[in-house]
Amino acid sequence: MKLYLDENLPPTLAVVLRSRGYNVVSAHEVGMRGKTDEEQLEYAAAQGRVLLTFNARHFAPLAKRYFEQGREHPGIVASTSVELRELVRLTTNLLERAKPEDLKNGFVWLQSYRGSG
Repeated sequence: MKLYLDENLPPTLAVVLRSRGYNVVSAHEVGMRGKTDEEQLEYAAAQGRVLLTFNARHFAPLAKRYFEQGREHPGIVASTSVELRELVRLTTNLLERAKPEDLKNGFVWLQSYRGSG
C-alpha cells in the first residue's frame, strides 16, 4: 500500500516509515504544502495513495462528496493528534494489516488499528 501524509502530519513520519521499507511520502516533500484539502485528496488519488490526515473535520465531508459524485480515491485515514511514537506504531499497524481494497473510497480511523494483531 502507498501512503500520502497531508501537511498537518509531521514529515518525520514519512522518513521513519520509509526507513522501515514502506512507500510513504509527505505533502512537505512533494510540493503540496498550502494546497486545499480537495487538492490534497486529488493528488493522493492521482498517485494511487491512501491519504492520512489529522483533519477529519474537513476530510469526512470531502469523502462524502466524492462518494455522492461517484469519484474514486484509494482511501482516507484520519487520526486524532498523537505523539510521533504512537503515530508510527498505529501507521505501521495500518500498513501491515489493511488491504487496499478495504480502504478504497472509504473513510476510516487510524485508531481502529490500535491492536497488535
